[in-house]
Formats: sequence, structure tokens, C-alpha cells
Amino acid sequence: MLDYPCPAAHDPNKNAQGAIKGADVHIYLYQPGTARMSGLLDELARTGWEPVAVGDDFFDREFDLVEGDSTDRPILLADPEDAVARIAGLRGAGCKNPILVLRPARDPMAAMAALDAGADDDIAGPLTGAELRARVNAIKRRFHGHAAGSVRIGDITAYFDGRDPDVAGEPMRLSQRELAIFQQIALAAPRVVSKSVIYDAVYGMAEDQPFDKVIDVYLCRIRKKIEEMSPAGDPHIRTIRGRGYKLEPEAAAAFERRPVRAGFATYSSGSSAAIGAR
Repeated sequence: MLDYPCPAAHDPNKNAQGAIKGADVHIYLYQPGTARMSGLLDELARTGWEPVAVGDDFFDREFDLVEGDSTDRPILLADPEDAVARIAGLRGAGCKNPILVLRPARDPMAAMAALDAGADDDIAGPLTGAELRARVNAIKRRFHGHAAGSVRIGDITAYFDGRDPDVAGEPMRLSQRELAIFQQIALAAPRVVSKSVIYDAVYGMAEDQPFDKVIDVYLCRIRKKIEEMSPAGDPHIRTIRGRGYKLEPEAAAAFERRPVRAGFATYSSGSSAAIGAR
């Protein structure tokens, strides 16, 4: 049970009245030609995205921006003539980010070439920001091993389409920043996700980045909300010391912590160790 108060922290995403601003979805946008770029930037921003316009140097000098833990951040290539070369270069350099190509009209041969080069989707415009969000969500959940649009873990049903989660069948209201953090943990389930991955996904592209303890503050609030709604009073989010966080019900966590019986050895898959004493 969580019986301690969550610490307060300054968050630059709060306005003067204390309301949380929208947790924008970060996306890199590459579109040769400034005239069409402004219209696409406006459409993405209007529907809750936080687009970052990138140029040719993004694919070499600035490639470090998409290396490491930022694998959830999508890259949208808007009608580039050299899409196949750009995609092949990114994939060849180890980029695992979702890559989507946007074209003004359907071009089956060009789409086949882009997909074969490593693109995750090839879309014929016009494209709305809402449709792009749905396509990116589908790519991200498959990348993390989730085929369906939701996952049930203990008392929690987590959705990957931007909806608040359910706890014991009832919707749990989260601020948009809390939801962004919760979804990183839900996407990783049943694996552990590090604080650095969560921080980078939520704040990595913000100009004014808060201190990293802000993740602990938000997680404290989320745990308390889950605990209050869970019939068993279970906060579900576990801290794995030295590694990060994991979405797991108490029953499963207790099973993992069970003592090993005398005379038996634990082993991992592929181990040649015998089980039990002869």
C-alpha cells in the first residue's frame, strides 16, 4: 500500500493555473520544399503532434538524435524523391524508429521499394494528424510485441490508442503527462523499462527539460490512483532496483519472489543444469 505523500515538483508543462498542457507526440518531419512544409507542420501541430522539421543533415550529422533509447519517435518522410536511399541509410545505421513515407498520390511501385528498404508504412495523402497517430500507434505496439490494441495486466486494461486505462473495469483519469508516462510502461510490459527511456520518450525533445526526478513524481501519482481503484489495493507498477519499472500485479510479483525449494536449482532456457539432486 502507498501511504506516503507524493512530492511536489515544478513542471514546465504546467501553465499559470496549474493545468497540464497536452502531452504532444514527438515526430521528426523531413519534407524538401519549404512551401508545403508549413502546411504539414500546421496540420500536425493542430492535432496534438510536436513536429520537428529536419533537413538533409539529419541523415548524417544529426543521426545521433534517433540512436539509443529514442526508438519510439517516428520519422515522417514527406514525398522525398530519394526516399529509398534515405530509408536504407537510416536502417543501415541501426535506426529502429518507425519510418513512414507520405506521398501526394498513390504510387504502388515506389511504395513497394520504400517498404522493401525498411519503411514501416507508405501512405498516399492527404493525411490527417489523427490518422497518422493511429498508424504510428499500430507500429509501436507491434514493435513492443503487442498485436492487439490493448493489454490486460492484473486489474488494469491499458489501451494503445491514447485512451485512459481501465482499473477493475472503470476508467482511470490521468493527466496527459501521466498518460504519456504510463503508456511507456504499458508498452514495455511484461518487460522492465528504464527511467531514461521514459524520460527521453516524454521529454527528450522539449526545449525546457525538467529534472529527471519528475518521472518519480508522476509515477507516485499514477500508483496512488491505481491503488485507490484496485480491489486489492495493488499499485501494479513495480520498481525494479537498478533497472527501472515494470507493470505487474502483486500476485505475479510474489510468484517471482518465491523461495527456491531445497535440492532444486533454478535455470534459464537453454541451460544444461540438471533440476534436482540425484
